[in-house]
Amino acid sequence: MLWGIMSCHVSAQSSVDLSDKVYGHDPLLINGRVYNFFPPEGTGGTPFLFDSFDNNGSVCLRGITYSVQKLNYDIYNQQLILEYKNPVGSVSLIQVSKAWLHSFTVYDRYFEMVKVADTAGRIYQVLGSHAEKILYYRYKELFIDTRTLSRSHYFPDAITEMYVLSDNRIVRYTNNRGFANAFGPARKDAVKKHLRRNKIKVRRANDAVMTEVINYCNTLNGL
Repeated sequence: MLWGIMSCHVSAQSSVDLSDKVYGHDPLLINGRVYNFFPPEGTGGTPFLFDSFDNNGSVCLRGITYSVQKLNYDIYNQQLILEYKNPVGSVSLIQVSKAWLHSFTVYDRYFEMVKVADTAGRIYQVLGSHAEKILYYRYKELFIDTRTLSRSHYFPDAITEMYVLSDNRIVRYTNNRGFANAFGPARKDAVKKHLRRNKIKVRRANDAVMTEVINYCNTLNGL
């Protein structure tokens, strides 16, 4: 599999193909623990956000972006998982080091390790590229299926918690009112009107719509 490295702030066109020289040996990328999480036998569903690994994912570690990687996101354990072939051709799964992780992209969704004040970092899907952003925290739980005598386990669908990052604060919201209130007294009325005028329900809106919404909210910073 080909791969490239580049600065987090440099366009993809400037990436460099180093697959023949260092793939599988880069200590920055191949630095995490071996991924060996095994759910109980017979468990239904998956701990991952996506059903399969993305062959064109990218990950940014310490200012360097590694493109064209095979990635998936384990949202039960909150770990980014890298699949790669070592020099002898064996497939391995690695937990990408959180200590060095800045951001990653899987199936065109952008995720970032967000740290606010003295809190520990947490991985969020991020919408928006200006001062204020929308953050989605996605996770799964593991349940026992009490409907069967065998008491097998299963992973249900992903759970999403929705937040606004504003003024170095992370504010949770669950509906239009909570979303608008996250922007403070001076701007909340304008945000409410924008949502109402465009018939947007933040709980159900897709990523493209919510990206437009947060871009609009950033235009209100002078209020």
